Amino acid sequence: MSTAAKRPKMDKKGKSDKRNYYAKAFAGGAKKFLEPGQCGFMVTCNFREKDCIQESYRLLNECADELYGKVEDTQEKTPADQNEDEEEEVDISVQVQNQAEAAKKQRPQFRFQSVETGAKNCCFITTTLKEPKEIALKILRELNETKKRKSRNILRLMPIEVVTRANLKDIIDAAGALFDKYFLKEPKKFAIMFNRRFNNNVDRSEVIDQLAGLITSKNIHNKANLKNPDLAIIVEVIKGLCLISVVPDYFQLRKYNMVEICAQRDEGDKEKSEDKEVEKAEDKTDATTENSEGDKVKTTEDAEMTEDSTADVKTDEKLKEDKPEDTPASDAVESTAE
Repeated sequence: MSTAAKRPKMDKKGKSDKRNYYAKAFAGGAKKFLEPGQCGFMVTCNFREKDCIQESYRLLNECADELYGKVEDTQEKTPADQNEDEEEEVDISVQVQNQAEAAKKQRPQFRFQSVETGAKNCCFITTTLKEPKEIALKILRELNETKKRKSRNILRLMPIEVVTRANLKDIIDAAGALFDKYFLKEPKKFAIMFNRRFNNNVDRSEVIDQLAGLITSKNIHNKANLKNPDLAIIVEVIKGLCLISVVPDYFQLRKYNMVEICAQRDEGDKEKSEDKEVEKAEDKTDATTENSEGDKVKTTEDAEMTEDSTADVKTDEKLKEDKPEDTPASDAVESTAE
């Protein structure tokens, strides 16, 4: 019996169910996990990890295209075998090995690719770029200037420079090589930020003490400053792995929290509105005081006017009383005649 060819799945609108662009990063649908030696971005969210990853891809790709240009498809096509006779002569095992290597070369390589961390609400996106911190700082500083939200689900966007195993020896070895870039030449103020998830074997105080001693050994003038550090050392322990990075402007950029950066604008707007309301209230009080003072002046003027008028009336009455009555002219003539 001839089996009919399988048709692609169709959705409700009658369109073929194509894979998402970013889903191609998973070869054959197999999940990839966080491993030592990788670098990238640790992204935290609230329960919507898929949407968070999609938004992270969008932001990172936009910023990378601005900094380094767009990625061009430069995949090399494998040439077809010229002679079938040569294929027959080659051993089958060698053919299989060559095909596997060719398939690896033909796989698309993305700048950014999501991997599993094993912790909820904590995603990690690996990158082929050497400096993930440059991209993260560009995104966060632009966000700090504009105060316009670019995502709904991303909370923190933290660049990670080193991923190593979560034991004290490996952490100190990886941090020693990383600290040579930042703490050898000029003295710096530093702060160590330690956090762990699903791991109780790594002692927090021990790791912090060892890292602080390592930094001071690089340069004696390096000093700890937890309130206003020049550089912050990020140590994130997730299960059996440790993520390390050295970042600037940690507190100025609100601990690299995109939501908190945008929340500063709301606080500023509230303060401005409160100031305006206070100014309006002060203006109203000033106006009322001026009106009351004007009314007082008017009342005093009216009182003075009434007093003046009563005084005039009294003076007129006094003048009338003091003035003698006029005698007629005939009486005067008669008196003289007599």
